[in-house]
Amino acid sequence: MHGLIFVSFLEFTRYAYPDLHEAIWKGELDYSHLETYPDESLVELLTRTAHLTGRPTREIELAFGTFTARTAFLRLQPSFYRESGSTRRFLLDVEERIHEVVRATVRDAAPPRLRVVPLGEGVSITYTSERQLCAMLEGLVVGTASHYEEAYTVEQVLCVHRGDMACVFHASPISEIATSSDADG
Repeated sequence: MHGLIFVSFLEFTRYAYPDLHEAIWKGELDYSHLETYPDESLVELLTRTAHLTGRPTREIELAFGTFTARTAFLRLQPSFYRESGSTRRFLLDVEERIHEVVRATVRDAAPPRLRVVPLGEGVSITYTSERQLCAMLEGLVVGTASHYEEAYTVEQVLCVHRGDMACVFHASPISEIATSSDADG
């Protein structure tokens, strides 16, 4: 896993759990955003954080994804955020603009594979990764929408944790949901 994720998790725990931050990171490496690390290291950090905070791992992954979209990824790719101009455009382009570039330029990097297609005013995202950090992806979508001052709902319709072959999310702007609900009433 790319070191940027670990550096961002360090920042996240300092922000979200200041009283537990040192205990979460006790004995950990000094992670570099320029290196890659075993996936198990992040799983251990997530598990330790869940144990120390008393919160479910899924909740921590979700909050971490939201935080990372608004901080580390924004700092790393400010022009991509600016050029995209909206959550939907950002999501439709993220695989090509970010993941394919990372695969081509960072040794041993293996970002998840995303297939993002239009779905109404939102998108459908198929997430494929051995890491199975689907809650983090959900948080990344929510955090990206927050950056654009948009509200999105994210429904996970398929999940590897439930035995499906991949995770599939339907992400829609809240205004679209309110409009379709109004039409039903």
